[in-house]
Amino acid sequence: MAFASLHQEVSALTQKLGLSSELAMLDYAWEKEMGALKNLVSIAAIDRGTLVLEAGSHTALQEVMLRRRELARKLNKHFSSPIIQNITVRIAQNHGH
Repeated sequence: MAFASLHQEVSALTQKLGLSSELAMLDYAWEKEMGALKNLVSIAAIDRGTLVLEAGSHTALQEVMLRRRELARKLNKHFSSPIIQNITVRIAQNHGH
């Protein structure tokens, strides 16, 4: 029953911080599904079904662009209905500085 306890804690924290449970679940799904990519790419925003990602390198950007349908499918399986219809990716602003 540790999962139920963890779910309750996440729900309480997201409520306290004024975040939606979808954002908390997206963060969880990202950590679980992205493998090595999670260290190279980060979530910048989600806006009207578009997940905006920031890549630390052009190689990581290319990887996400090639796999964006697969990544959306992997992330969406964590929700009762799909929240990600599209993924866009850009180079992180601090890249190269």
